[in-house]
Amino acid sequence: METTELESAYRRLFAAAEALGDTGALPADTRASVDWTVGHIALSDRILAGAARDLLLGLPAVVDNREAMDARNLGALIASTTPAERRELLRRNGDDFVAAVRTIPGHAVGEPVELRLVDREGRPAPGTKLPWRELVRLRAAEHLPGHAARLEAARARG
Repeated sequence: METTELESAYRRLFAAAEALGDTGALPADTRASVDWTVGHIALSDRILAGAARDLLLGLPAVVDNREAMDARNLGALIASTTPAERRELLRRNGDDFVAAVRTIPGHAVGEPVELRLVDREGRPAPGTKLPWRELVRLRAAEHLPGHAARLEAARARG
């Protein structure tokens, strides 16, 4: 599957995360937002890469984001890693997701992906299905740019 737009979105995201460097000098609320954002995306990418691999194997693809939205899970990740380690996890998991997407053959890009999404408070969103190509397009065109903009704004505030 074509990944040019996805790769471009990740380059912006990675650059925004790297530009922040050590978040220790940021105001506490900004630092917490940055830490949450980087951890959330890194965990989300692991979930998405797993769904891509399932799709490639002909298994039902399901994206359940609870792990990437759970406050305790994110808190444990943040407490056990440095900002540099989280940025490395972000890059590694993002690269892994892009590599998995690249392997999806053209005939499979229209396969449905079941979404089981929750918000930050754990409230479920209505379940839905999207074609794989649409999930990737949304990641590249909306989700990642939104998070990159949040990181860029945090740097401007810091």
